[in-house]
Amino acid sequence: MRFCSKLILSLVGVSLISASQVLAAGSGAFRVEATDAATAGKGFAFVGEANTPVAVFFNPAGMNQIKSFEVSAGGVVLAPRSSYKDNLGQTTQMRNNEYIIPHLYAVVPVNPKFAIGVGSSSYWGLGTEWAQDSFSKYAATKNEISSMDTMLTASYQVTDQWSIAAGADNDQAKVNENKKFQNLAGGEPNGNFQLKAKDNAWGFRLATMFKINDKNQVGLMYRSPIHHKYIGKVYLDGIGPTYQAASNFSSSAYETRVTEKVVLPQSIVMGYSFKPTNKWTFNIDVEWMNWSRFKQELLGYPDETDTSGPYGGRLGFLNNGNPIDHHWHSTFAESIGGEYAYSDTLRFRGGYFHHAHVIPQGTFSSNLPDSESHGITGGFGYDLTPHLTFDLAYSGLMYLTRKVNNDVASSTINGKYKEYVNMGFATFTYRY
Repeated sequence: MRFCSKLILSLVGVSLISASQVLAAGSGAFRVEATDAATAGKGFAFVGEANTPVAVFFNPAGMNQIKSFEVSAGGVVLAPRSSYKDNLGQTTQMRNNEYIIPHLYAVVPVNPKFAIGVGSSSYWGLGTEWAQDSFSKYAATKNEISSMDTMLTASYQVTDQWSIAAGADNDQAKVNENKKFQNLAGGEPNGNFQLKAKDNAWGFRLATMFKINDKNQVGLMYRSPIHHKYIGKVYLDGIGPTYQAASNFSSSAYETRVTEKVVLPQSIVMGYSFKPTNKWTFNIDVEWMNWSRFKQELLGYPDETDTSGPYGGRLGFLNNGNPIDHHWHSTFAESIGGEYAYSDTLRFRGGYFHHAHVIPQGTFSSNLPDSESHGITGGFGYDLTPHLTFDLAYSGLMYLTRKVNNDVASSTINGKYKEYVNMGFATFTYRY
């Protein structure tokens, strides 16, 4: 157990390296598919199989299938490409950014019936950047959500066929939102609004796996919601003389504390794994995510009380457009994948996954151009030695063109949005 304690501490320490990573918008609102290369190659369908260290994330009840200490480490490169076309045919490209997200998972069988696992990566994130003078300037210019997720799990094999598991999830997140605001007088240039906040919150997961026979097994997992209360500051600059006088600002720049509550959604996912022969494996996953918890975005200003003046003072200025309605939809996501063992050392994989859009047209915003998406994946795994395996995968995520008709402040964001995300995965797994 002393060895296990050192292992957990070392993995958590390494996971802190990923805390500064800024993520790209992933599938399912700001959910990010950043697991490992082997599961990515199979379309992220793995809940029913869960026989490698990434079971820590997909279904920790599968960890009992691992009979010796195993550790997986690698990274994911995400390259989103987004564009907007207004109703007059004018096209605007979002700034191209690439993001690197590391991942790390390890499973330690303590005895034949009990195993523990730890893992770290980023599963929630957003990175959008429109030009300062673009159509989106009053809705969003540069917006980022970055997170570092750490999991500690334990699994117990109740019978030869049935195992159960539980785990604790920690999400350490940072938010950076930027946009422009209009000053009162027509000749005064736009001002700048920036929000920076962070929080650290916990959730849990419960999982089970049942082996029907040598060819069929099923898995089920529940992830709890994670309740964030972000604390940070709002920074304003470029407040025009007219607004300064009308809303009691002493200068063109101002800052104040801000709070915001955000709930990462709970989910339930079921998976089925079928192994008709020693060479073939097929997996199917279906997941429900409770995105309907996102009713509105409400900012609180605990230190601001001024409400005097014709526009409600400083607090009236800050609350202009606050809260923002969301009313997102809960949705299902489906994934399917397969693996073919070409030889004792080489395996080929392919898969498909689908996510419905969660943001209705009435509350759509350019800071998260959400749309229904379809993903195609492929990859391979090769055993470099009896103890070391290398996995490589690619995923192309295509968002259907989203046509919206919605106004934000005085800047219209009506038009068509297109997005495509290239994702490359590489993972090394070592078995002791």
